Amino acid sequence: MFLTLVRRHNDNELFTWADQLLKNFRKNGKNFNAHYLGYGQFTLDQCKNLIDNGKTIVFCFDYTLDKTKKNIVDEIEKNKNAKLLWIGAEKDPFDHPRIKCIFWPADMLLQNKEYSIFDQIIKEPSQKRHWISTSLGIRPHRIYMASLLKGMNLDEHGDLRIKTISRAGNRSPLVSEELARGNNNAPDGIATLENYVKNKWQINETSNISPEAKQGYEKLIQRKWWGSSLFLYSDYMSLGFNQNNNALNFDKNLRHLYKDKTLEVVNETRHRDNHIFVTEKFLNAVVGLNLIIMNGPANTVKLLEELGWNSCRNVINHDYDSIKDPIERCEKSIRLNHKLFSDATYCNRVWEDNFEALSNNSKWARTVLYSNILDNCEKEAKKLA
Repeated sequence: MFLTLVRRHNDNELFTWADQLLKNFRKNGKNFNAHYLGYGQFTLDQCKNLIDNGKTIVFCFDYTLDKTKKNIVDEIEKNKNAKLLWIGAEKDPFDHPRIKCIFWPADMLLQNKEYSIFDQIIKEPSQKRHWISTSLGIRPHRIYMASLLKGMNLDEHGDLRIKTISRAGNRSPLVSEELARGNNNAPDGIATLENYVKNKWQINETSNISPEAKQGYEKLIQRKWWGSSLFLYSDYMSLGFNQNNNALNFDKNLRHLYKDKTLEVVNETRHRDNHIFVTEKFLNAVVGLNLIIMNGPANTVKLLEELGWNSCRNVINHDYDSIKDPIERCEKSIRLNHKLFSDATYCNRVWEDNFEALSNNSKWARTVLYSNILDNCEKEAKKLA
């Protein structure tokens, strides 16, 4: 059925759905070339002749790099009769009249069945360190967020878990070679936050970086990692070679972090002006029954609300979500909600008052989200096919 087939180790349910969708199309006399790609940013550049002069469907699990998007658009332009239906993990990654996009947040759906059987987290909220910021993998927005939290001295009230250098494994395309190698204590050998984010976010103006973030960065890079414990990639891999074994990782390695926390900064994979890409990091926080501040692309909160998530806007100020500037969005996400981060008694009381909503969110993520998204994908695909 698929001309290009790149599977993940645990994608059976989503692969079966995609395969059945194609079979239904062909049963109704609609023919397509089709590709199933489990590792978009790593494999798309290796896929030759992805687009031809007919109709093409691509199912893509992963985010795509800007150069990859450009290559695909260039192929569409070369083939004037080509039409592409992109069913992918980013929200609207293409803006072209002959490319139609359907959003399926595959990393969020990949192990939904495993998440659905978890027991609900039993919490005893901490009066000392009541929030958490996870995701140790280096990204510009995670370094900036950690710098800001540290510079505002908010890490006195929470568990700030972050690495500042990385020497293990293949380099992510979002990380510079210098930063991946490690460079004494300063990423890229430059101990200034302005230079770091200017280069990594590819922005011209950094004047709105706050003094607190600058000071926090200088403290942050004095150590290789911060937090209650260092979580290693080897810990993840010890669960077995099962790509994106996120549910088991949550259950075995992360669950304990949620037992006394009521607030979380979810540091997603992407942030700058990238298309929205939501992963298990968000699911962990929802299943973990936390109030959530999203550190991701603009309008991530809005999209998740449209999918059915209750973001608790009655107690959390998500006005940061619509801000396009990456620096300002990071800054506002914390400053608009400063009391939640700085006052454990207040935050824990807010959490308790909204426990029913958070419990419903957990149920939504484990029992409703999967079918709702795929039903909507199928409905939209039939319209465009």
